[in-house]
Amino acid sequence: MPWNTVHRTPQMPNPGDCVLELKDVSVEIGERRILSGIDLDVRAGEVLSLVGPNGAGKSTLLNAITGDMPLADGEISLFGLPAASWDATELAMRRSVLLQSVDVTFPFSVDDIVRMGRSPWEGTAEEMDDDMIVDSAMSMTEVTPLADRVYTSLSGGERGRAAFSRVLAQAAPILLLDEPTAAMDIKHQEMLMRIGRDYAAAGCAVVVIVHALDAAAAWSDRVALLERGRLRAVGTPEEVFTSVMLTDVYQCPIEVMPHPDGGLVILPKRPAVRRNVYGRHRGFPGASAAELGQLARSRGQEAA
Repeated sequence: MPWNTVHRTPQMPNPGDCVLELKDVSVEIGERRILSGIDLDVRAGEVLSLVGPNGAGKSTLLNAITGDMPLADGEISLFGLPAASWDATELAMRRSVLLQSVDVTFPFSVDDIVRMGRSPWEGTAEEMDDDMIVDSAMSMTEVTPLADRVYTSLSGGERGRAAFSRVLAQAAPILLLDEPTAAMDIKHQEMLMRIGRDYAAAGCAVVVIVHALDAAAAWSDRVALLERGRLRAVGTPEEVFTSVMLTDVYQCPIEVMPHPDGGLVILPKRPAVRRNVYGRHRGFPGASAAELGQLARSRGQEAA
């Protein structure tokens, strides 16, 4: 590509516009089909959470959207055009991506990492706002005090917030997040989801993989529930997150109850536990097979 290529800068979508569309998308790895027949649309102004058990295909779906995973069938369009019709810089202007892990080998500071998010805008009028946007992104995620720290010296949760700051600084109208709250404490998990909610309220689209069903229920406009590489259901949390549906998909008894202040409370059904600070059983580990069998039977009786 010539050095002086002029890239098409994005226009801010109108609320409700379809900015990302998947039609009959399938993905195969070797001879194994990972995703089958996925139809999904993402609209400006919404938070869409991808949920489902481990191995359901959530990360594969996100990788297909970003172009990191080739399609076996189907097509993906971005702002009404096939994804392949945008060059790499134009794609980066339109969607920012946060992967599960961000591998950094050089001693970049947090400020360096966040500023990398501004690279698609180099040479455009938006470049004038780089400092303001970087400062704002770090302030929102509470990493400003870490700006001069080497990224690799941070804790897992701190790295997650710094990486999230980078995708915010990219200022793209579509935000794609793969388990962004992993390794974060509860305060910063909620902070990150709230920022995603605010990002959507500003007219952008947010697609986020979430394992915590209660967080997905609280912050999402819609949820897409995947099961074994297929879309089991798409709709509002109230429509999708029913006890029957979740119990069937997760193969675990799950209760769903309305919260008094609105929203849903989602919990696995758990037995009452008799607490034993010092334990009751002897010989475990290292117990004989008979003793282990007795221990298993006693646990079953307690659960009953």
